[in-house]
Amino acid sequence: MYKDGTGREWKISITTPAGREKYLSIFKKYIYRDVKAGIVDEWQLWLNTVNINDIAYIESMAAENDKVKIFRLDEAITPTWESYNALQTHKFFKNSHDDNTIYIRFDDDIVWYEPGCIEKIAQARIDHPEAFAIYPNVINSTIVNSWHQKSGALGKEAGEVRQEKDDYKNDDDRNWAYLDAFNYTDSKFVDCIHDTFKKHYDEGTLSDYYLPSRSLDNFQRFSICSLAWWGKEHVAPGPSEEAQMSWELPKSNNRPNWLCGDALMVHYSYHTQRDYLVREGDKHLVFYKKLSDEIV
Repeated sequence: MYKDGTGREWKISITTPAGREKYLSIFKKYIYRDVKAGIVDEWQLWLNTVNINDIAYIESMAAENDKVKIFRLDEAITPTWESYNALQTHKFFKNSHDDNTIYIRFDDDIVWYEPGCIEKIAQARIDHPEAFAIYPNVINSTIVNSWHQKSGALGKEAGEVRQEKDDYKNDDDRNWAYLDAFNYTDSKFVDCIHDTFKKHYDEGTLSDYYLPSRSLDNFQRFSICSLAWWGKEHVAPGPSEEAQMSWELPKSNNRPNWLCGDALMVHYSYHTQRDYLVREGDKHLVFYKKLSDEIV
């Protein structure tokens, strides 16, 4: 439960389209920490894989922690990428409609988040009821990478990403920074992203990543690696879940999303970065595993 400034308690439910053992084995330690602290009330694992080994791992998580619940569709998963189908994820949203609950989605390859991150997201959800959803500060999310370069938290030594346009005249403008191929495919750039995080972590300068919290009034499109919504609003996107949650539904309801600029986390990789990272031995994942192993 999360208690706001008025003393009211809100149930916190984490949702994760699941999943891959190599990432979940790291990420779960952060969620378990916040379960133990009484902040997280449940963790919904939305089973979206046909990989037998990953399914077994997900089932082992439910067996080891009674706050972990596995949710399955009443239809087969038909993989479109690797062993999962992102176009079926929207069908799990029917499980996130309890009235007194704040739902926070994390992708399974979130490999680090700052202590207090969930509380910040929850408080932003409470403080900004007019917003459609709350978007945290996600390292290695295309539009956020552009904001981090603009602020100076992320350097340009590996290359410069497209910056968001000041005035959105059409959907092409909305996609300008979000669909910057260099941003989500270049091998040197993804190394730079993770190496920069390591540097800030070691130097104790993670606050350099913080961004001013603000309403995303241009209905910016972004990767929904993490997002928070009210259960009472019965949010129900369609197959184009990312576009709908990031800008289409906010725009059609005239309720811009809210950026929570000090709720910091790391998204490990886009699918377009993954082959390179694997070929290099997932050296960055080794670092994030080390950090997770330090959690008591």
